[in-house]
Amino acid sequence: MKKNILLFILVTCFILVACGKKGDPLPQKVDKLFSLQDVFASVNPEGTLTIMGTVIGAKQNVQSFTLELEAVDEDCIGCPFVPAERYTKTPAEAIVNTRTGEFSITVLPATKSPVYRWRVVARNSVSGLPSAVTPVFKVNKPFEDKRDFIELTPKKD
Repeated sequence: MKKNILLFILVTCFILVACGKKGDPLPQKVDKLFSLQDVFASVNPEGTLTIMGTVIGAKQNVQSFTLELEAVDEDCIGCPFVPAERYTKTPAEAIVNTRTGEFSITVLPATKSPVYRWRVVARNSVSGLPSAVTPVFKVNKPFEDKRDFIELTPKKD
């Protein structure tokens, strides 16, 4: 009887210890994941913002790209990111090279600002798989020199 109880306790402990691995679960469809790399932004003097980058991995599973944009003051760089504008593009609109996965999103922000914070979210079309999200980046509008210059001609001797 004591052997049966001891065996039962031993088997129960073994099952409890061996049931599951600690850590985040991994998706079963790893071959259907993609990521965003080499993402950067530029602003031209007229205020148009262009985001460019590359989709690495299963780029055929990109459902949409969303540019999240926030106009901020220079002194509010440490503030939480609260995007006021969102621009969504389909892969056909954003991907400029299907072989390499290069994408480009060009928008004219509704809110004019010298500084923008932004990020890109690429949604996965496969149900249950995560979206690819860039960190929040900052881009400054280029400095515009508005001084008037007078052209001087050299004196002839």
